[in-house]
Amino acid sequence: MYIAMQCADSNGTLNTEICTFYGIRYDTRYRSAVISTEHLNHDYVVPMDPKDYESAANQIMEAMKSHANMIKIEKGIVCRGRKGESRHVNPQTLTIVPI
Repeated sequence: MYIAMQCADSNGTLNTEICTFYGIRYDTRYRSAVISTEHLNHDYVVPMDPKDYESAANQIMEAMKSHANMIKIEKGIVCRGRKGESRHVNPQTLTIVPI
């Protein structure tokens, strides 16, 4: 499965990225979701509240049930940075749709 998302780099520039989607997990320490892709040298991080993470995870599971080849984050910004790099941005609420 692939994921399409709007990503903000360290300068705040937004770009659409399409990656192989491997999974998502929630980091309670930093209150952020971490999206796993084929990129080994950087992270895709989404600051969010736990309830918003559960909603995003449920949306992804629904897309998987429908055998979608791609999911798209239509609402919300993903931060792209080097491994371990942190960002101070507002928590996001994601809207994820199957394509």
